[in-house]
Parts: sequence; C-alpha cells; structure tokens
Amino acid sequence: MERVEPNTVASEHLSVGRLLRAGLLAAVFSAVANALVLIMASALFGTIVVPRDEPLTFSPVVVASGGGAIAAAIVFAIVGQLVRRPTRTFLILAGAVLLLSFLPIYLVGVTGPSAWTLVLMHVVAAAIVIGLLMTAARKR
Repeated sequence: MERVEPNTVASEHLSVGRLLRAGLLAAVFSAVANALVLIMASALFGTIVVPRDEPLTFSPVVVASGGGAIAAAIVFAIVGQLVRRPTRTFLILAGAVLLLSFLPIYLVGVTGPSAWTLVLMHVVAAAIVIGLLMTAARKR
C-alpha cells in the first residue's frame, strides 16, 4: 500500500481589511518620513532636482509615497487570495519592485545628491510599507 504524506505547507490566510488598514497607515508614515528625508536632504545639499532641473516639492513626494503604500496593500491582498504562501510571494514581489524603482532615477538622468535622495526615499518607503504590511499579515 502506498503511503501518502500530508502536505506540510499550510495555506496562509490574510485579512484583507487588516492589510488595507495597514496600507493606509503605511501611506501616512511613508509620506511623512519621505517629507522629512526631503527636508534633511535639501538642508544638506540644497535644492533636490528631478528631470528638467525642476525642484522636488512635497506634493509629488506625498502622493507617490502614499499611492505606493496603498497599491502595495492592494497587491498583497490580491496575492493573498491567489497563492498558497502570500507573505513569501509578496516579499519577493516587493523586493523586485524596489529594485526596479531605481531604474527611472538613472534613466532620466538624475545624478548626485538628488539621485541618492530619491533612492533613499524609495528605500525608506519600502521599509515602512513592507514592515507594516508584514506585521498586519502576521496578526491572526
């Protein structure tokens, strides 16, 4: 008789509501943190510029940080419905998206302190968003 081993990888269950609430909190925290990064970088290096030598202002920083956090929460909630191990899958996706987010900075020609400030902002936002979403996912 053939012995069948039980599947040892249990399916994870994620609370969509908890993820979306964590996403909203991450949106606020990452927007504030990146606004502070912009203030500090501007104080240290002068005006932080983006393509076409336009100064970086708070509006795009807040919108991009907040929008990215909300998008990440929605993606995590969708992944949670589609795969057996959503936290692992989301971490891989989030890491890949973070790495890809650096490309436009260099492709459009941002250099020097402005480029490093943008890279730091991406890392800060990712750390906050991933940290809060992972915390929300672990709570049962």
